[in-house]
Amino acid sequence: MLYPSTKQIEPFASKDVSPCTIVHDSVNSAVSGTPAIESWQGATAAAASARVNGAGDESQEKRATEIKDAKLIFNQAWKNIEDHYGRENIHLPREFIFLMGAPGSGKGTHTPSILRARGITNPPISVSQLLQTPECKELINQGQMISDRYVIELVLHAMLDCDPSVGVLVDGFPRTDIQVEALKMLHEKMAELRREFYNTDRRDQFPRPVFRICVLYVDEDISVQRQLARGKMIRDHNLEVKKTGQGVMWEERVTDNDETVIRNRYSIFKAHYGSLLKLSKMFPFHLINATGPIREVMQIILREFEYQSSLELESDTYDAISHIPLATQIGVHARQELISRLEHYQEIEPVLLQRAIQFIDDHVIPQVNRHSISGHAMIRTEDSLLGDGHFVDIVMDVLSERGYHVSFDSRTHHEPVRVDLTTGKIELET
Repeated sequence: MLYPSTKQIEPFASKDVSPCTIVHDSVNSAVSGTPAIESWQGATAAAASARVNGAGDESQEKRATEIKDAKLIFNQAWKNIEDHYGRENIHLPREFIFLMGAPGSGKGTHTPSILRARGITNPPISVSQLLQTPECKELINQGQMISDRYVIELVLHAMLDCDPSVGVLVDGFPRTDIQVEALKMLHEKMAELRREFYNTDRRDQFPRPVFRICVLYVDEDISVQRQLARGKMIRDHNLEVKKTGQGVMWEERVTDNDETVIRNRYSIFKAHYGSLLKLSKMFPFHLINATGPIREVMQIILREFEYQSSLELESDTYDAISHIPLATQIGVHARQELISRLEHYQEIEPVLLQRAIQFIDDHVIPQVNRHSISGHAMIRTEDSLLGDGHFVDIVMDVLSERGYHVSFDSRTHHEPVRVDLTTGKIELET
């Protein structure tokens, strides 16, 4: 099983610019191998082939059983949900973010960043918080798993308890192969409900579901180190509170104090990691290297969860507007085009370029300096040079190259100069 390697993240560069307004009046993977060794006996090769084929058959049979079990478990859980709420009263959020991660990867630390990035105001659904019964706690403290049927039904109830007008983040689901299959079935069920109620007055109650999968990854050694360090920090804090009588005791996690239990938890995550990767074929999948510092990982998360219209708009809506280029795409080559124009002015029209620069020195920069604290300057002038559109283009290009946001607004005033008393016609002069 392959795990992601560490990536170096370059910080985003930003450029401060000052606004200025001039108003003028008037992959494919390859598998390579070596040829079979002739000295191997046919019987040996046949036996090896039988073992491989047998393993493949066994794997397929196991997979079919898992899917069958998942269907039974999900269908029963969903029947209980429909019996409880009524099919027509089910109202789930449109956007779901399913957050998974290795123990100690920082899910709790980074959850607020994901919520802010997506504008989600529902409190996160934490599966570990849902499983707070004494029986569940005992099994969790032993590093064991809770039954899939119980977890799925708890999660569905929690989803239906959310504000459906905004998205929701689910922390710690899916964890097992059966839960992964159940997640796919939930998406299918939401799509089925949308089709069923599409031509009714309940259409908006059943939006097109948007599922995102986010997995925070750290390797086993880092996972162990972080959890042991967290356990020590909590113990030290609680010891200080007991000593001084000041402060609030923090809850100690049994899983943060025993390295054997910690490694057992990681082995469970690792065993089901392959199942999570299967979801990448169906849903937007964000595999995030959470090894680095908190700030660096946060920047990766914010970039991953930026708005993506192709994922979030209905397909008909997206198709209708997608021919309009994105603002970010328009700006990709704008800088190079600006440089080419300035070089052209210098080579072909040097006199006009100098005249534009002189205009900027005389009329623009003094006003910009005067309004530098506010960061905005509006320059009104009746200079006849600005009646030439090409001259205006050169001025704007020069200012843009120097980092200003500049716009040009030409206003023409008409003055009455003569009135025909017979016809009432008024002759205007610009």
